Amino acid sequence: MAKQKKSPKPKSAPFPSRDEILNFIHNSSQQVGKREIARAFRLDSRQRIALKDVLRDFENEGLIGRQRGRRYTSPEALPSVAVVDITGTDIDGELLARPSNWEGSGEPPKIYMAPERKGHSALGVGERVLARLTRLETGAYEGRMIRRLQEAPRQILGVFRAGPDGPSGGSGRLQPTNKRQRQELVIAKENTLNASPGDLVLAEILPGKPFGLRHAKIVERLDRLDGTKSISMIALHEHDVPIEFNPQALQDAKAATAAPLQDREDLRDLALVTIDGEDARDFDDAVWAERDTDPKNPDGWHIIVAIADVAWYVRPGSALDVCAYQRGNSVYLPDKVVPMLPEELSNGWCS
Repeated sequence: MAKQKKSPKPKSAPFPSRDEILNFIHNSSQQVGKREIARAFRLDSRQRIALKDVLRDFENEGLIGRQRGRRYTSPEALPSVAVVDITGTDIDGELLARPSNWEGSGEPPKIYMAPERKGHSALGVGERVLARLTRLETGAYEGRMIRRLQEAPRQILGVFRAGPDGPSGGSGRLQPTNKRQRQELVIAKENTLNASPGDLVLAEILPGKPFGLRHAKIVERLDRLDGTKSISMIALHEHDVPIEFNPQALQDAKAATAAPLQDREDLRDLALVTIDGEDARDFDDAVWAERDTDPKNPDGWHIIVAIADVAWYVRPGSALDVCAYQRGNSVYLPDKVVPMLPEELSNGWCS
């Protein structure tokens, strides 16, 4: 009986170029691993070893990032599950979110949150949720809520002090400025943000309940404790005055334009004079006066008071409305003002 001839092994495809491998990773609608890359380019076992070296070089050069399960993706892509903050809606009413922690360059990819199932309350601006993210062909993401998180990571104002290993050790302790918070927090060397002992800093308490002192990471260095800003910053945090605006509110303020004339009376020809003091932080009130020619009002005056039309820019339920409601009013301090609305409005179109 004649021996059967073994079928020849399929020839391996040519090894792909660096650009081809990078384009495959960056253009994939989901995270891919070495196996998916090798299968896509029909690589043999020898070529897979070479692929491993190429992927390692890409990581070292910062061209790709590695996620859980040895999955590769664009360095600024988002993981499949992440904590996100609900920021507002776009012009079509789609609910938008952004990652709570973003370390990439520029703005993070857009996240469009899918509607909640029937019987579940809709997500609101300012909420923080754990979401499953799916990358879309446009580069944006669709987010589906896994669960609501009770609160955002708590921030605390304090003075950075050297740790037990001394100033040269790099680590430190955070001494809260609020006297009701008596316990210090541990700041690991990688979480100091290069703060120096005596710096007034804003820190975020890290999750978990380790034995002993809680841990935190510094997110902003504000001033020296004896600096000019320190008293104002301590006062703001003592009274929980919101300082930052959410991204959607900032975006809406930057996109604002002049209000249309429509049914408004045009007073631009009048020589309106501001009545805010010389040292005021915003100028939103003005007056104009002339002698009243009405004989029924002898020696009287005709006065016009002009006030910025904030309501035109702050629509009910918008991100700007939510931020303004949280504040209630602007807060004036000797060295600064914390406005009720972003600067583009408070010191721009409404000033």
